[in-house]
Amino acid sequence: MGTEILFAVRLAHVVAGVSWLGEVVTINFVLLPALFHAVGDDRLVLLSTVFPRLFRLATVLGGTTVASGLVLFLWYTNLNPLASLRGQWAWLILGGGTVGAALYAFHLFQESGAERSVAAHLAFVVDADDPREAQRLLTHLAFFPRLGMVVLVAVVALMVGAAHFA
Repeated sequence: MGTEILFAVRLAHVVAGVSWLGEVVTINFVLLPALFHAVGDDRLVLLSTVFPRLFRLATVLGGTTVASGLVLFLWYTNLNPLASLRGQWAWLILGGGTVGAALYAFHLFQESGAERSVAAHLAFVVDADDPREAQRLLTHLAFFPRLGMVVLVAVVALMVGAAHFA
């Protein structure tokens, strides 16, 4: 792989990873509070229009981050990742990559179904006008982005630590 291609893959990895984290931070500190304060139809509009788009964006950003990270890891280890697990760099990269890939897999296979289910229940509760049940469902819905943000911050910290040892 040429230097230009390697640079492009590394750039895509960093931009997608930071964008993925930025998206999750925005969800937690901007959109979830707006969803908690919205009422009735406004809440349903947010749930049905904004959140599905954010989910698709997270799918693209997370997929780009994981795929480009794997390419970089294989490139830097000369296609022999197990032989390179002697230094701290490799362990930090492997740890961050594994946790990031696990979060992405969770996003693809579990989170989407859970969020759709909670959103459907929330829409029913909004129609039934039960504010306590709506608040409980919103709190449940907010769990995944909050956990994802903590995990992504840990992954970024591991990757930054690895860059220190590169």
